[in-house]
Amino acid sequence: MLNLTGWGLDGWQWLFILEALPSILVGLAVLFYLTDFPSQARWLQPEEVAWLENVQATEKKNKEKVEHLSLFQALTDVRILLCALVYFCLNAASYGVAFFLPTIIKNFGVSDSQTGLLAALPFVFGAVGMVLLGRHSDRTMERKGHVAVALLMAAFGIGLSGLVSNPIVVMALLCFAQIGVSAVPPMFWPLPASFLTGASAAAGIAAINSLGNLSGFAGPYAMGYLKDLTGDFTAGLLLLAGCSLVGAIVAISLRIDVRREQVSEQVALAH
Repeated sequence: MLNLTGWGLDGWQWLFILEALPSILVGLAVLFYLTDFPSQARWLQPEEVAWLENVQATEKKNKEKVEHLSLFQALTDVRILLCALVYFCLNAASYGVAFFLPTIIKNFGVSDSQTGLLAALPFVFGAVGMVLLGRHSDRTMERKGHVAVALLMAAFGIGLSGLVSNPIVVMALLCFAQIGVSAVPPMFWPLPASFLTGASAAAGIAAINSLGNLSGFAGPYAMGYLKDLTGDFTAGLLLLAGCSLVGAIVAISLRIDVRREQVSEQVALAH
């Protein structure tokens, strides 16, 4: 895409436009197609709507029977803040590497086209790993351990990639790291959802998302700063690996009763 020109636009401008276009199209599709409630989903059969609504109501009742958090309690709950820290550490590693991945690969001495193709490779592995790890997490109904292991994979791959110079080894380590990075979100979000309901769920998840995404600035900024300071990416990659390690430690120490989600799963199967 960087080599495209025309209509008075340079390659980087076409890159921005063409990469944004799919998101715009999907956004419009979501606006007109995605519904807010099962009862609005015209593609579901009446019995399917009834089943979904019954499961949702039972899940909410089971959660609130154990613990019901008000809006203020959700925003000040230490578990929400710790979940935000885990998400912050994940995004620091994710964005920090992703933003500079083409530059890291370009330093191998390859062309722009080769850089683009090689930069896509870790995300192919990430997509496969996300499905496999997520499926295993669903089968075992275990979240914290899976999130911690995935973050440790990210820490291992990112950290070692800053300590070796062989391009093939670097790419292999970054592919391994991306498996962990991509696998975390679908296994992480059931954790706060296991004790939040209603308005508290909306506020708590929004707080986690907002605080965690601050690292979308912090991670790349730290990578760029350390690259300018030291002349290479080693220090930055080690820092991001450290963030992933912290996230893994915090994730495994979260005091969240995951048995609530297991009960919800049993309810869904029973219905």
